[in-house]
Amino acid sequence: MTNDSSDDNETASQATELTYEIGEGESPSEAVVRATAALTNTPVIDLDPLYSVMDPVHLDGLFSESSRRTDHKENSVTFSFNGCCISVAGDTVVVRRSE
Repeated sequence: MTNDSSDDNETASQATELTYEIGEGESPSEAVVRATAALTNTPVIDLDPLYSVMDPVHLDGLFSESSRRTDHKENSVTFSFNGCCISVAGDTVVVRRSE
C-alpha cells in the first residue's frame, strides 16, 4: 500500500489519494474495501457495503488473479464508494477522496 500524498507529514486522515497493490490471494473487492478504509481512516465494518454500488462477484471476475498475472491492463473500472472515487486496473486500486 502506497500513500501518494504530496506532503510526507500528512496524516492518513488528511491524505487525498492512496494506491493499493492487490496482494496475492486477495480479491479485488477485498482490496477496494481495505484501501478505502485505510484512506478514510474508517474501520472496514463501518463502511457502506460494497455491493450497494458494485457487485463484488463481477468486480472479482473482471480482475481475477489469472487476468492480473497477464500483461493485459486494458480492463479498468471506476466508481464511487464511501465518498471516494475508486479506480481498479490490473493489480492496483487507487482511492481518491471525492470533493
